[in-house]
Amino acid sequence: MSVHRQNNWFSFLYRTRVKVCKDQITIVNLSLIFTVLGVSTAPWLAVAGLIIALALGYRFSIEKNAPQFSGDFDEVVRDAAQNVKNSFEGSRE
Repeated sequence: MSVHRQNNWFSFLYRTRVKVCKDQITIVNLSLIFTVLGVSTAPWLAVAGLIIALALGYRFSIEKNAPQFSGDFDEVVRDAAQNVKNSFEGSRE
């Protein structure tokens, strides 16, 4: 699999969002990749959380190509790395 194709696949997983809302307020907005990692790591916790959330009236939705996350993924990674670097530099002062 080529690097470009892998980047597109990862970008798709990042842009596809799993949202949990209650009364028009977004409680959780996770990318599909983190949702899959969480469910595969602790499926019992995910099932329990799903049942409790539905019982409490939370609504789940999947948003493909979320506009706020549609930018270039490489740029997102560079910005995140710069934010982490700035946080550590600020804590040393």
